[in-house]
Amino acid sequence: MLQPTNRLTLIDAMRPPAGFCFESAMAVTFTLDLRALLAAPAAFALTGPDGIVSDGSQHEPIELLHALRSHAGKITVFSQVGDIAMPPSRRVFAFLERAVVPVDAPNHGIVHPKVWVLRYEARDEPADGQAPQQRLRVLIASRNLTFDTSWDTVLRLDETADATGAVLEPVGELFQVLLTAAVGAVSPAHQQRVHSLSAALRTAAFALPTGVKDLRIHVLGITQQPSPLPGTAERSLIISPFVSDGFFQRVHPAPVDELVSRAESLDLLVPGALANVATAYTFDDGSAADLLAEEGRSSPQDPGRPLVGLHAKVFAFEDKGRARLFVGSANATWAAFNSNVEILVELVGPTAVLGIDRLCGGTEDERGLRDLFNTYGGPEPVDNPSEAASLVSARRAIARLPIEGFVTESGTEWAVTYRSAEPVPVVDGTEIHCWPLASAGNRRRVAMGKPFEVRFETSLEAISGFLAFELAHEDSTLTGFVMPVPLVDVPEHRERFLLRALVGNAERFLRYLLALLDEDSGQMDLLEAVERVGADASGDGHGAASLPVLEKLLRTMRRDPAKLAGLHPLVSDLAEDGALPPGFAELWAAIYDVAIAGAAAR
Repeated sequence: MLQPTNRLTLIDAMRPPAGFCFESAMAVTFTLDLRALLAAPAAFALTGPDGIVSDGSQHEPIELLHALRSHAGKITVFSQVGDIAMPPSRRVFAFLERAVVPVDAPNHGIVHPKVWVLRYEARDEPADGQAPQQRLRVLIASRNLTFDTSWDTVLRLDETADATGAVLEPVGELFQVLLTAAVGAVSPAHQQRVHSLSAALRTAAFALPTGVKDLRIHVLGITQQPSPLPGTAERSLIISPFVSDGFFQRVHPAPVDELVSRAESLDLLVPGALANVATAYTFDDGSAADLLAEEGRSSPQDPGRPLVGLHAKVFAFEDKGRARLFVGSANATWAAFNSNVEILVELVGPTAVLGIDRLCGGTEDERGLRDLFNTYGGPEPVDNPSEAASLVSARRAIARLPIEGFVTESGTEWAVTYRSAEPVPVVDGTEIHCWPLASAGNRRRVAMGKPFEVRFETSLEAISGFLAFELAHEDSTLTGFVMPVPLVDVPEHRERFLLRALVGNAERFLRYLLALLDEDSGQMDLLEAVERVGADASGDGHGAASLPVLEKLLRTMRRDPAKLAGLHPLVSDLAEDGALPPGFAELWAAIYDVAIAGAAAR
């Protein structure tokens, strides 16, 4: 766990088990990067060993678009209001508009857990009268739904038939509370999904990780309860990137043998706060210098600011040969244990398996985490964070406005009027601008102290249910965020029109199909595909007839009909959306029918 060369990513951990496909999911995150959310449906759908096939252009791979179209509507993602990072302006984010539900903590803190609950379904057809086999997976992490390169923990728990496995019912209870914490109306589809997955968690059992004898879930910030951390231990270690005086003075005023944090966080503590800490360390993997080079003008608490270095949260205790390890979202702060919504997983087992030395030590072949600890030398002068804090407050206040987007025809195109009867908060010394996420060049200055109303002329495919805001303070500090906005009177054919625009012209589709059918096709990594997301399709559509598609299809029909079967859902869905070149659907149907009949006869 936490070895420098062993960084399990959330995307890897989401991929369905062998023989299963994605059915539904619910998640909660503090900060959200829409590009990372794009990767989730792709991870559910693209489970082959080779990743995504690139067609060599600067467009989204068509399989990624297909995965988004197929799976984005099966996901509910709760995110702290005002903390959706500003991504590049791309039309493809339209497929995610209905997946995100902004929430606020009930006790005036923040919603801080990072949890996924995923349900998979067997690919094989069930026997007559039987429901398809389903399997749950729960991921509890310290990593937000972002592409940050920080050090984090990810705990993966898979459902088991063993009735003695761990029960994760409190995870379902957390999501039920999040439904009531939404800042706006929650759609019936989201409510049904959360209720269904929460009910499944009440009866499912989950396999314990190797060496773990017991597992307990602690959800903080919903009801008043004491800290789950033990008051006494023979040995203790706390790893937390953020710390506060209140944690050491009131939450956990017990002795701590080792504390690992960020130097800038330790510098903010009052004298005497670490009186019970035997040794304090900072964490240095050399990434801080890289961050300084990229900081620019963004606020220190901007949701799009990349996280590097230490971000894992670990509370480790040893006593009489037994270790208790707490991992999850909670930092060693007063807010984490009092006002925030947080989650900690308590793992109990022998010290030899879960102990501090096992956690931080290395091997003959790998450096250990402890090799990156440096003794803390005392506080350095810190800048006054008051202005940055005021921008955070303003950002979240704007994101709480009940804004709706009203779509109307405008000549031969369309217009969207974003409107809220509530006034925009006044932020001294600050200018506010907004624009639809799909059209970054269409900026408008926002009047403060008045009801929000801004109208944008747009095309059908550029209609956006995400509204981007930028706050620029007079001291040159910037912060930006995106908020989902319900759209009213959206044309029914909008998504199909958008898909056709993103797939591109006939030549591009057929070149992509050739790449899929090629025995030696080049491959593109999932995250590379997402990073390239959003380039607009272009071209006049000519030249497709010169492509040797028919020859390649016939060869594949004879040599590898299973490859055609694997592509059939993609082609069928694109045909239903009218996104295929003229005549191709009929050609595909004829070849596919012959291929399947031939395979059945073998």
